[in-house]
Amino acid sequence: MSSAAPSHRLQHLALTLLLLYPLLLVAAYWHQQSWLSALAALDLISLLLLGGLWRGRALAWAAWLAAGAGTAALLRHGQVEIALLLVPVAINAGMAWFFARTLPTGRRPLVARAILAFEGEQRLAQPGVAAYARGLTWAWTLLLALQALLMLACAVLAQPGGIAARLDLSLPLAVPERWAVWYLHLGGFAVIGLFSAAEFAWRHWQLRHLPHDGARTYFAKIVRNWRHVLHDGAGSD
Repeated sequence: MSSAAPSHRLQHLALTLLLLYPLLLVAAYWHQQSWLSALAALDLISLLLLGGLWRGRALAWAAWLAAGAGTAALLRHGQVEIALLLVPVAINAGMAWFFARTLPTGRRPLVARAILAFEGEQRLAQPGVAAYARGLTWAWTLLLALQALLMLACAVLAQPGGIAARLDLSLPLAVPERWAVWYLHLGGFAVIGLFSAAEFAWRHWQLRHLPHDGARTYFAKIVRNWRHVLHDGAGSD
């Protein structure tokens, strides 16, 4: 069996989980069924940990089992929506950490890894590219960290269905639940998409002394090579 076959199965499973999440989310809010909320939370947690689960990593399985146990406990006490509120916070915090961990001196920034994987060593060696990659890695780290904090505030302060309200805590601030839920499950990820599009345009201007692929070609490279970004080809990871 070729090594590409397991990779394709992993991609198909990831796509299935990704498409299933909004369907479960809509069903949970439409039918007001806590078990559907629990399934939506577990679906997204599974997607986040999928790589480690697929490779049999003990830490990933321990995290998945802990998340499953926590979700089951919340479901038993009628508070499973808390897990659903916190999952987007965890996604953004985890992504911020994933960028930040590549920033210390001696390590290759995550965006530089992406350039290496998508466009090769020669591209990374072009004037200004390495510095731009480090700056963009910082920008993603800060954006995602700030989003995690803002999402946490929305999850806690949402009224009437936020964490504080569910735990009978009285706080001086409140966020309408419909706005909090929209931002947690859709708006925050729209911000990431808009930032990506704006950065793509800015990169073409900032590095205008270099040739650039069109958007279609560039994103095709991402689809083909995204797995290589997880590893530092220079061995400085």
